Amino acid sequence: MKFSSSDIAAIAKGELTGPGDILIDDVITDSRQLNLSEELLFIAIRGKNHDGHDYVESLCRKGIKAFIVEQLPDNYLSFPDAAFISVISSVDALQSLATHQRMMFKSPVIAVTGSAGKTVVKEWLADIAGLTMSVVRSPKSYNSQIGVPLSVLKLDDKYAIGIFEAGISMPGEMEKLQMIIKPDVGVITNIGDAHSENFANNAEKAEEKLKLFSQASMIVYCSDQTVVHQQIMNSKMVSSRRLIGWSVMNREAEVFAEVVSNERGGTFLGMSFSGKYYQFEIPFNDRASVDNAITVATVCLAIDIQAESIKSGLKGLVSVAMRMEKKSGINNCQLIEDYY
Repeated sequence: MKFSSSDIAAIAKGELTGPGDILIDDVITDSRQLNLSEELLFIAIRGKNHDGHDYVESLCRKGIKAFIVEQLPDNYLSFPDAAFISVISSVDALQSLATHQRMMFKSPVIAVTGSAGKTVVKEWLADIAGLTMSVVRSPKSYNSQIGVPLSVLKLDDKYAIGIFEAGISMPGEMEKLQMIIKPDVGVITNIGDAHSENFANNAEKAEEKLKLFSQASMIVYCSDQTVVHQQIMNSKMVSSRRLIGWSVMNREAEVFAEVVSNERGGTFLGMSFSGKYYQFEIPFNDRASVDNAITVATVCLAIDIQAESIKSGLKGLVSVAMRMEKKSGINNCQLIEDYY
């Protein structure tokens, strides 16, 4: 991205106080991510435990010159070289910037959602696609109302494809993420009980997640997932898209996968797609990893990545560091990592 402070004020529908010619090429919402670049925009967001406005003055003194705020700092006149863009909602302003950036990106964008496996599928897919093209992806698990726009703002013409993940915790959130990501290809991993407290049932959750793909041209999913399959078939919104469902049970599926464990702790995959048969190997044999790998391979085949690249990428897959990982501590303690 490359905007001036006046451009940002116009896109965010904010009121600019200060110079309008400050150039911006990066955005942060966390003062701890400071890289001391003069072309950095800080967006002050109010959260449950922290208020980004509390850090505006100190960031000004460190040399940051562009801010999106919901209220001007009391001593803003002390920083005449800084641009303050006042908005009603800093989160909405961030999302507007990302939506604008996405509209300027003309290459394909893939979005991954689901109850589990989003980050793994996104990382593995980006790794394999990255063997033959330049890829921009969501960092870590940036899949929220703030994480998604921060990820999408990384889009640039130097990339041949963008791959982002999206997560929701309640109805009504996915429409905003759809407008920001606007994926050409949609991938749904599964629907389970994770983050279910604000949904009546898994069918409602699946329906909400599928709103991410309302304008996608292609949707990849596991047709063995009954809830997902039924919601896709019953949805006028997505049933008219190109649907690529994979299955380990139904040989008539668009993609049929045969799964055979090998003696090295890995798995052989035989996959039939568009009249051709492919053989792959992955270095995992647990069910979740196998399902994620089949999803990734299906997407790669569907977007015409060469089979040899897919084969090489799948064989070299590595574990993705995730939340809730257990590690051994001192004195026979177990540590559980649960943070971003």
